Amino acid sequence: MLRVLAIDDEPLALRQLVSYIQRVPFLQLVAQCQSAIEAQAYVQRGGIDAIFCDINMPDLNGMDFARALDTQAATAPLVVFTTAYSEYAVEGFRVDAVDYLLKPFSFDEFQLSSERLLKRHELIQQAAANTHLAADNAPTDMLFVRADRATQAIPLSSIRYVQGMSEYLRFFTSDRPRPITTLLTMKSLEERLPADRFLRIHRSYIVALAEIRQVTRSRVILTDGTELPVGDNSRAALEAWLNGHSEPAR
Repeated sequence: MLRVLAIDDEPLALRQLVSYIQRVPFLQLVAQCQSAIEAQAYVQRGGIDAIFCDINMPDLNGMDFARALDTQAATAPLVVFTTAYSEYAVEGFRVDAVDYLLKPFSFDEFQLSSERLLKRHELIQQAAANTHLAADNAPTDMLFVRADRATQAIPLSSIRYVQGMSEYLRFFTSDRPRPITTLLTMKSLEERLPADRFLRIHRSYIVALAEIRQVTRSRVILTDGTELPVGDNSRAALEAWLNGHSEPAR
């Protein structure tokens, strides 16, 4: 059962959205909100698995609301956008939305999106379970992940950076020619990596601090020349690390 929020500033659209949610057996409506600001209170309490959210809303639009979810809950809810404007589709997927429903959408379309939500939720839950099992007996200098139908041992010292791709991660290491791909979330990985050796610099990237050769306002350049983007939400943490590792000006 997925605990969900419905958000839309148009009463008729919200009523239809709620009726669709109530017709899907594995969805449980927690609340219906006419603004993203109203919905924030429910997210902050926790226990929300997914959100069906309009984009064009006053005060706080759905896209900005979705971008802020990582800071509002220990585990960010999954998002399906509902909107009448197709030009938001690309931007919607940039914030890792599970799906994008273009109004007016049918119940069949809504049901397909709901099934995608359920599948993504189950994958994330399984990844979290695998993470806890592998971590129980793991040496502190090793990371164990499931990849290629086996448990792979990754020395922390070999990790150059990690790329997030939806519910999957790609580990780029110094000792393997190809990245290791595993079913894992960025947030659960952050909790396992030592904060004095790794930093999340973007929604989709975690970097080994020892690999950093150069930093600009928008990019981090690694020792092998790889360039990675710096996200707006991560810039302050990166600057704080730089300030702590820079020699004072003379």
